[in-house]
Amino acid sequence: MKKDNKNDQFLPDTNYEGKEKAFLDVDRFINEGMSGGSVHMRENTTNIEEAVEITDYEEPPR
Repeated sequence: MKKDNKNDQFLPDTNYEGKEKAFLDVDRFINEGMSGGSVHMRENTTNIEEAVEITDYEEPPR
């Protein structure tokens, strides 16, 4: 993509944030502890706090 002004710092936003190339499974990220939440240890149990609220979403168009 060609930039019109050399002083611009950012490129224009892409449609679907690039998700049409790769499907992101947010629920899996949270289940595997990759959500950036806090990990709390209590006795022999570890709890990963939810960092984001999971919302319903549609798969990107193919």
